[in-house]
Amino acid sequence: MGMTSAHPTTCGIWKKKAQLQMVSIRNLRGDRNRRQDRTAVLIALALAFVGTMAMLVPALGGGGQPPVQVWIGGLLAAITGGMLILVCFNRTLATERTTGLLSVYFVAHLNAGAMLAYAATPDVVHILPYIFWFFPLVLFHRFTNTGFFQRPIGVLVSLSPVPIALFVTGTGLGQPGIPGIGAIVTFMACFLAFVMLVEFYARRRDEEVWFATFAEEAERTADLLRLSDERFRLIGLATNDMVWDADLKSGKIWWNDVLLNIYGYDPNDLGTDMTAWDRWIHPDDRDRVTTGLQSVIDSGASNWTSEYRLVCADGRIVEVVDRGLILRDAEGQPIRMIGSTADVTELRNLEKKLMHAQKLEAVGQLTGGIAHDFNNLLTIIVGNAESLASIGSDPKLRRLAEITLQAAERAATLTSRLLSFSRRQVLSPQPVDPGRLLTGIEGLIRRTINESIAIRIDAGSGLSQIEVDQSQLENAVLNLVINARDAMPDGGRLTIDASNVTLDEDDLHLMAGSYVTITVSDTGCGMPQDVIERAFEPFFTTKGVGMGSGLGLSMVWGFVQQSKGHVQIRSKPGDGTSVKLFFPARTGHAAVEAPKSDDPVPLTGSERILVVEDDGMVRKYVVTQLVSLGYQVVDRESAELALAVMEGGESFDLLFTDVVMPGMNGGELAAEALLRQPDLKVLFTSGYTEDVILHKGRLAEGVSLLTKPYRRADLALAIRQTLDAPGPGVAARRPEVP
Repeated sequence: MGMTSAHPTTCGIWKKKAQLQMVSIRNLRGDRNRRQDRTAVLIALALAFVGTMAMLVPALGGGGQPPVQVWIGGLLAAITGGMLILVCFNRTLATERTTGLLSVYFVAHLNAGAMLAYAATPDVVHILPYIFWFFPLVLFHRFTNTGFFQRPIGVLVSLSPVPIALFVTGTGLGQPGIPGIGAIVTFMACFLAFVMLVEFYARRRDEEVWFATFAEEAERTADLLRLSDERFRLIGLATNDMVWDADLKSGKIWWNDVLLNIYGYDPNDLGTDMTAWDRWIHPDDRDRVTTGLQSVIDSGASNWTSEYRLVCADGRIVEVVDRGLILRDAEGQPIRMIGSTADVTELRNLEKKLMHAQKLEAVGQLTGGIAHDFNNLLTIIVGNAESLASIGSDPKLRRLAEITLQAAERAATLTSRLLSFSRRQVLSPQPVDPGRLLTGIEGLIRRTINESIAIRIDAGSGLSQIEVDQSQLENAVLNLVINARDAMPDGGRLTIDASNVTLDEDDLHLMAGSYVTITVSDTGCGMPQDVIERAFEPFFTTKGVGMGSGLGLSMVWGFVQQSKGHVQIRSKPGDGTSVKLFFPARTGHAAVEAPKSDDPVPLTGSERILVVEDDGMVRKYVVTQLVSLGYQVVDRESAELALAVMEGGESFDLLFTDVVMPGMNGGELAAEALLRQPDLKVLFTSGYTEDVILHKGRLAEGVSLLTKPYRRADLALAIRQTLDAPGPGVAARRPEVP
């Protein structure tokens, strides 16, 4: 088990490759031997042809040879010459059949020649040139003929001198004085001994060659197996996937060391039984996984994939994807399954975060889409309700108008929180001392919480300033205080503190540098992890119906993100909750707070104001209010019509324009108007700006904005402050084209 030995499948594959390579090596060695055999056959045929010609030429030259010898010599010469020609033109014949036929031929040739020589002159000396060739014939056959009737021809060659021996012996019968018989007997004994020695040597040589070849192949196979084992071990170390190999016939299974190194299960303790696999599948997933695997096997398919929860040996639960390839025999029966198991826990967490971000982005886009028109309607409702409340003489009607006004303002707050969550609200950042801010709202905090809750505010000295929208920061802290209060219905301790911190580059995915933290901690009921993960979702709340909108933390998250900060929640059930806000510390000199004047700001005037608003009802409401304040008002429904008025020669003291309009928007209108009248003051109004007059989510420097919906007093104050501000108006930057 594990990686200490080569994977059985891989070893088998490499063994087959090694066998094929050995066959190739054997074939190469055989080719070399066949080339050598062809050369030996050609030499033997050439010598035989010369020998037959040596026997035939004297007879043809009138040497007095018997006609039988002439005919035999001619036949042998023809056979030898024909075989020589065939082998020269087709050399494969030398090792296929020619060697065997040549051995048979030499047996006949040598016996015939010896018989003819002895018949002509009954003297053993005359047959010596023939019978000596029987010895090399044995060697020739033994080492050249490897397949063509090797054994029968081998027996024939081993007994090749027998015909001439019998011929000499038969001829010498009745002539006891002939000494050739004893020589023949001695020759036969020597020849048979030679045959036995050659056979013994050849067998020993074949065994040694076989063992040498086998040892070479075994060593080469071992090298290949070691290479395979090393390669497989390195592959196993290079991947975090658990690789497994299951024998479906025997029910045995093999795993690599990832099973131990990552999941904590020792393969040696588990054994090789496939049922061990079931123990780490989560109980809620086990039936689904095993049923799905069995259905794939039964259906005849080859690929299986399943995702499930795996319980590690230490109790951790991870999400894995199991993939397997099913191998089948010729009859289609499953015999083996090879696969891998990959840990996808981190990938699934990233996918969840991406889906969460996309969902939040969708909410933000929806909010931005309805905020403009919705705030236009609320502007009209707020204005009319305020007018009814101020002029109505009937207390009941006045009360209804006030309720209408309160409902409209709550709707405006809801829209503002949604815009804050989606980071689309308009911020007016300014240098803020966090310690002074917390001290300033301490009274409001104490009025917000119950008397059973102890409060401690620790705003240490030496805090760095931060650049944020002060009103939005106050709202964020109050939202956190309210959540802490609701988490401690039976009382507890609330702590608010601020401190300077320095973060490294990898901390909280923020840029390295100096930050100021504002922390709101409670000793309440706390939150489990699944609630923490959804805490910033809009409309998500664990409170009862009517107890909260679910937008408090969403607003906090959006505001802090838009202020280039970060929110961190730490909580456990029963251990309370701590919410920490991180804001970049402001660099440079501390801002000097401007002295506040106690003189009331006049809310009326007589200046000329150009009102540009595409919504007819809002435009009529604004004109009515401004006229009632004493201003001279000209109104137009589009930027193009407003510019036409200015082109006509009319001048104005203030341009009061909506931001989001069809065609030319308010920012572009202001830029064009200032080209025509540089001293013109500009006041923008909108319920949703779409970044037309914003720079990175913040109000551009020098730009004045009145956010819809607004009350009559807010309108009068904003108009007056803009008119009384020193210097000319400042146009918004032109929108950047992505």
